[in-house]
Amino acid sequence: MKKFFFSSLLLIIFLIIIYISLNSNFRRSILSLSSGLINNYYSIMIRSNLGSERGISKSIKILESQIKITDFITTKQKNSFIDNIYFNLYTIEKNLGPEDDLLILSKIVKKLIAKDPNIYDALIWNAKIMSIEKKEEQMVYKQIDEAIKLSPASAKAYRFALDYSKEKANKNKVDKYCKNFHDSFLGSRNIKNNLSRFSESSLSRFAVQIKSNKKIKTYIVEGTSLNNIQEYIIDLEKPSSFSEFIFLSNFFPGILISISDIKLRDFNDKVINILPNDVFISSENSFFVKDQNIQKIFVNSFNDEKITFKFDRKFEGINQLKFKINFTKANITNKSNC
Repeated sequence: MKKFFFSSLLLIIFLIIIYISLNSNFRRSILSLSSGLINNYYSIMIRSNLGSERGISKSIKILESQIKITDFITTKQKNSFIDNIYFNLYTIEKNLGPEDDLLILSKIVKKLIAKDPNIYDALIWNAKIMSIEKKEEQMVYKQIDEAIKLSPASAKAYRFALDYSKEKANKNKVDKYCKNFHDSFLGSRNIKNNLSRFSESSLSRFAVQIKSNKKIKTYIVEGTSLNNIQEYIIDLEKPSSFSEFIFLSNFFPGILISISDIKLRDFNDKVINILPNDVFISSENSFFVKDQNIQKIFVNSFNDEKITFKFDRKFEGINQLKFKINFTKANITNKSNC
C-alpha cells in the first residue's frame, strides 16, 4: 500500500513538472503570483515600519532583505523584482530627514546601480551621495550628466545640478543646465502603478478625441516640438458634427501648453475661426495661467491629462480641426529662463 502511495505521489509530481514545463502561460502565472506576494509583503512591511521608532533603519534592513531574497530566487543582475525594490526605496527616501540621511542609502543605491547602471533616479541619488561625501566635482557632474542622458526632458537631475552648481559658485554650469533644461525634449518617464493610455510621460505626442453621433474617434498626433509655435492639423476620418473636442496627453509636470488660433474646416471648405470668448476650456488636473488672449495650461503631474474644449454651439460637417500650440517649460528656479 505504501509503495503504491509513494509511486502515485511521484507520478503526480512528475506530471505536474511536465505540465509546468510545457505550459508557458501557467508557468508565467505561477511566477507572477509568487513575485506579487513577495513584493506586497515587503512593501507592506516597509510602510508599516516607517511610522515606528527607528523606522528608517528598520525599513532599510527590510529592503536589504528583499534584495537578498530576490537575488536568491532569480539573479543578482537586473531581475523582475527591481521595479518594486525601487518603489520601496522611493518610499523610504520620501521619509528621510536632513539631506545627510541619504548616506544611509548609499550601500543599497550602489547595489542597484551594479545591477543596472541605467536607472535614472539611482544615478541622481548617487550624485547626491557623492556630493555629501565631498567627492570631486568632476565625478559628481559626470553622474548627473549620465542621468540626464537617460531622460533629457526630465527635471529631477537638472534640479540637483543647479543646486550643486550654485553651492560650488559655478556660474557657467548654472547657465549651461538652465539652457539645456529648457531646450531638452527627448526622454520619457514611467511611474510604477500609474496607468496611462500613453504608457509613459513624454513630450513626443498627444491625442485629440472627437465625439460625433455617439461615436468617439481618437486621433494620435506625433511630431511635437518645444519652444516653437507649431500648427497641428487633424484631418477627420469623415465629416463630423460636434460641439466640443478633448485634448489628451501625458506630459512631464511643469510643461506649459499655450493654445491659440483654433480653426475648423467644413466639407464645403469653409474655414471657421473660433474666438477665445466662444470656447470654454476645462481640465482634469492642470491649472490655467492668465496670459492675454492665449490659453496657457500648466501641467502639474505625471497623470494623464484631459482638457475639454466646449464651443458655444454645434458645428456641422467638419472634416478638419486645426490649432496652434507652443509647448514650453516653466522655470525650476527664480532665475529668469531657468
